[in-house]
Amino acid sequence: PTEATVSEAMVKAIGIGFLIVGWTVYDLIVRTPIVRRGRLFAVVSLVLLVASARGLREVMSARAAYIHVGALFGTIMAANVWMRILPPQRRMIAAASRGEPIDPALGAGAKERSKHNTFIVVPTVFLMISNHFPTATYGNRYGLETMAVLIVAGWCAAALLRRA
Repeated sequence: PTEATVSEAMVKAIGIGFLIVGWTVYDLIVRTPIVRRGRLFAVVSLVLLVASARGLREVMSARAAYIHVGALFGTIMAANVWMRILPPQRRMIAAASRGEPIDPALGAGAKERSKHNTFIVVPTVFLMISNHFPTATYGNRYGLETMAVLIVAGWCAAALLRRA
């Protein structure tokens, strides 16, 4: 299929499916030992993101693909907070209020997801800004490569912010 041959309803379903599958894949990868090898995790993530964006380009415009990758980042950040950061925090607070020992693993998992959110937010802003500069980003023949550069630049900026 191409952008011109896919119905609007199908594109909407693909967009929603992309967010659900994207979160699920991220959540599964984070549960593997790959997450402890930062650079490998980053490379695997980047390859999956660019490949996904390439797939989206088959059925939607370049601008829509950029927006969907940004929406995936937002979905991951929100799901991290609501599903992986707040529930362990509530369990730790409940244990402390009962005078029970707090499981350090709860805090470690939440800290990891919080760190990921820090690294995701800067590329998200870059992708949002890209909509104001279409010829320099999604609107040229190197749109996917530009997206990859924006994501990596965002990760580098986030790394600098984490050190500050």
